[in-house]
Amino acid sequence: MNFPSVAVLGIGMWQVGFPSAKAWLGGIADATAQKPAGNALDRVNRRRAGQLCRSLADAAAEAMTMAAVDPSLAPTIVGSAIGEAATMIGLLDQMWRRHEPMSPAEFTVSVHNAASGLISICNKNRGMTTSLAADSDTPAAALMEGIGMVLAHGVPVCVACGDEPAPENLAGQAPPWSMLASAIVIGPVDHTPRLGEFTIALGPSPTLRPTAFDALAVANPQIGLAWLIDAVLRGQSGRVPLDAGLGRGYVADLHCLPR
Repeated sequence: MNFPSVAVLGIGMWQVGFPSAKAWLGGIADATAQKPAGNALDRVNRRRAGQLCRSLADAAAEAMTMAAVDPSLAPTIVGSAIGEAATMIGLLDQMWRRHEPMSPAEFTVSVHNAASGLISICNKNRGMTTSLAADSDTPAAALMEGIGMVLAHGVPVCVACGDEPAPENLAGQAPPWSMLASAIVIGPVDHTPRLGEFTIALGPSPTLRPTAFDALAVANPQIGLAWLIDAVLRGQSGRVPLDAGLGRGYVADLHCLPR
């Protein structure tokens, strides 16, 4: 099963030590970049936003800037396996364990679509925005949603995926992972300029498997989109896995243009 191809127009990334895709390609970690700055959000919403939302906003902004798309118009799809889980569990503990009233302000940023909502508000976005979750298949599901929008409307779409470290009382048996957020702007294959193009397939074995990510990043459910972006950054072509072995086995069949 193959999906139609789309063009890669821009990419962005945030992970511990590397606050942008450009920094990641440079290969030298910034010891001060331990938490996302959230510079893509306005001051009011930056104060409200959790770490996951900040990282997704910065990654999406980097990708949209590279793609030269208008953030007030571009449809945005945000994928996350657990969303703002730390805030959500803290609120549930307040309500059920300590019998304390919940903070309405914290509740608004605990829901799964908090990041897509705040990014949309800060960008004054008049296009479509949505959130989805599919565990380790979230990158593939988000990309398929984005491909569908590109084909239906013929406009660039920003796809961003990220997860914060899982609280132990949510996923105590799961391996620990670090914060990771990635974003890619895709568009029609005839769009110029473009970095390359790809399609999504289910079944073929990967031929590219980036090895530069540490074990904590690889354990993140959103590593698949980061692997795709890493391949684009390095101008590689081949089949990139969209999960680390816990998903259904989707790959992105990537063809980068000569640099």
